[in-house]
Amino acid sequence: MGAIVRSETYYRRPSTCTQAKWDAATWPERALICLEYVLRMRIPRPEGDNGLSAWARIDSGRWLAECPTCGSAQIVTPTDPRMTCCRDFTGWTTLLMPADPDAVEAPLAGLPTREQFWWADDDPANPANQQPTAPGPTDPGGEL
Repeated sequence: MGAIVRSETYYRRPSTCTQAKWDAATWPERALICLEYVLRMRIPRPEGDNGLSAWARIDSGRWLAECPTCGSAQIVTPTDPRMTCCRDFTGWTTLLMPADPDAVEAPLAGLPTREQFWWADDDPANPANQQPTAPGPTDPGGEL
């Protein structure tokens, strides 16, 4: 149980990054610095906005967003609602966030992490928006 994890509480300055470089970076840029350290590879910095958007959600107690082109996920923050994918390098993606993220987090803070989930009402991935599917054929009793 506890506070919802944001970029600010997840990404930490790696030993290979100077304090000055870390302090000068935005939270989405700090995510790239950490990913470079973990992946041991250079990640190109976005040149600008890619015109895409992605829904942010709370997933197992973390603010998370998925790349709209490849589906890879990243921990994000409402304080700077952008992300870039370190797999397809498409540029900055705008995150669709709630107007009051603190109000979204408040009722989840006392729950166990496994119960800390939230989706925006308009998010197509929201389970509440999914249509039930018809059950498939039943097994006729083991005969093939």
